[in-house]
Amino acid sequence: MTHVPRPVPTTDELRTVAAGIRAFVLAANKHPGGSSSAVEAVTALYFSGATTLGPGSGEEGDRLVYSKGHAVAPWYAALWALGAVPGMSWQELAGFGQVGHRLGRMPRRGQLPGVHMSTGALGQGLSFGAGLALADRRGNLGRRTFVLLGDGECTEGQVWEAAMTAAALGLRNLVALVDANGSGSVIRLPADDWAARWSGFGWRTREVDGHDVAAVTEHLREAPADRPTALILHTVKGRGLAAEVEGGNTLGAEAAPRHLPDLDTGRLLDRALAVVDTYTAAAAARRTAPAPTAPAPACRPAWADGPALLRRVAETPVGRAPVAKKTLGPELADALAGLPLLWMAPDAIRNSGLLPRMASTGSWSWQNRASDVLQCAIAEQDAASLAGGAAGAGLRPVLFSMEGFYWRMLDQIRESIVFPQLPVLLVGTSGGLGDPLGPMVQSDGCLAALGALPGLEMFEAADVNTAKYLAVQALADGRPAYLRLPHEAVPVRHTFAELGAAPLQDGVLTLRDHPSPDLVVLTAGAMREAAVRAADLLTEERHRAVRVVEVVSTTRFARLAAAGRERHLPPGTAAACVHNAPSTVLGRFLPPGGLALGADGYGAAGWPQEALYEAAGLTARAVADRIAKELL
Repeated sequence: MTHVPRPVPTTDELRTVAAGIRAFVLAANKHPGGSSSAVEAVTALYFSGATTLGPGSGEEGDRLVYSKGHAVAPWYAALWALGAVPGMSWQELAGFGQVGHRLGRMPRRGQLPGVHMSTGALGQGLSFGAGLALADRRGNLGRRTFVLLGDGECTEGQVWEAAMTAAALGLRNLVALVDANGSGSVIRLPADDWAARWSGFGWRTREVDGHDVAAVTEHLREAPADRPTALILHTVKGRGLAAEVEGGNTLGAEAAPRHLPDLDTGRLLDRALAVVDTYTAAAAARRTAPAPTAPAPACRPAWADGPALLRRVAETPVGRAPVAKKTLGPELADALAGLPLLWMAPDAIRNSGLLPRMASTGSWSWQNRASDVLQCAIAEQDAASLAGGAAGAGLRPVLFSMEGFYWRMLDQIRESIVFPQLPVLLVGTSGGLGDPLGPMVQSDGCLAALGALPGLEMFEAADVNTAKYLAVQALADGRPAYLRLPHEAVPVRHTFAELGAAPLQDGVLTLRDHPSPDLVVLTAGAMREAAVRAADLLTEERHRAVRVVEVVSTTRFARLAAAGRERHLPPGTAAACVHNAPSTVLGRFLPPGGLALGADGYGAAGWPQEALYEAAGLTARAVADRIAKELL
């Protein structure tokens, strides 16, 4: 059968659509400067036929990451015109961002069809888009990912991290559109320098008048090259506003009424919709459909159940003590080969144990695009947002990094992973004390900071069997999670069967028990062994009954009702905690009068490791003496 090309609007019709969208942008008057400069780009992306963007394109259609989220008005207008916001008038749409409105001031993933990333914190969209494009390439999908950036946003260093990564990976299905409206925040790059900047990072670069919708469309129709494409859109900030402010750098949250043009917004939108409805048959029906009575429930992508995954994983014999950070990654990667996993580590991949596997299978950076192992550059922020994008496209990324380096990723984890609840497993290696490289690689208070992110499930494993068990649970659960691994080797105490019988749903393992304890000691991670030895000393020397409880998930333990918590911490019983993280991580679970021991200062690093624990007062002897003195 002969393929009949789909009819597309003429240039004049596209200008009509752009005029309607610009009228809406100025009527809404929310960041009109950067919003108005992006109008023709949004028009070409959605209405020219050069892409397959749109709410009716299905799962195989192209995608847009609207990285300059503060300038969302033209994007909302385009999606509304295509029927992504049923039952809403343009006047109601213009009130977006108000309390109770269906749409926020910044885009939120899942809020509308076609919104793949929650944006607002600038600089993360290109990394996220690279993750989407990477996952699509792995799945042999033909769609493209477009990322709309502002030139001011490009002063964020993460943009250039992502540019370098995407070029190194040869992501030919990734297109960045830079709205170069001359603002550039405080630092302005001359207009003629943008193409050279992107070309220098290895991108195919095109320059175009960003208000010439036909020229933008022509470049969007270009066949992909062997590398990502950057389309530099030379635009005017605040296009359509009064001459005295158009092109200026003072257009922030809104324009003064005297600077707004006197437009018949309704008439201009009606003309735009007439074009849209001519070429998109279902748009009018979708727009006029009843508004949804309630938001659709969030769905986690189905993958596999935990027991089925765990049956594929070999357990380590009790008594052995491999270093978990060196063995967890390669053992799980081998056991779960063939599943849609993406094993990642920014540069310090040796610290994840993945280097031998990477050498045997190759990685994308070694031009083997079938490998499931990706060694990222020394660019932790880029790696975190890229992991979020890959998860948004259906992969299960497992990102390894030293816990101290997670300080650099906190905002990326919050916006790109946790806020949209994308299934990324973050593994923090070298948690606790001890590193010959010095204090700046130490985790210090990073665990407490990560634990403050709502929606991030927190796990901590002392030995490799517990680490495998918790990692498999996190992967199967499909929520963002953080798994902390110790720096040192810790002996295995439990089989998988024993772990399965333990109350891990409460977030705890009982290591020493007594039906009526005089003292309960909470511990976690590598401090487990010192806590058990301290309990033995107190039993032998003070003749006290001691219960030792290992907290493997602070979030699960925190969710317990009072009665559940009291099963492990009986009311009226003396209690202490010992941890090689800030004392508040476990100390918040203690009753009044409890003793919280931890690592609360900066820079606990150096060698030998034993000397560090002695200096910090976290040896078994020191812990037993403090508890005896202050509690017993």
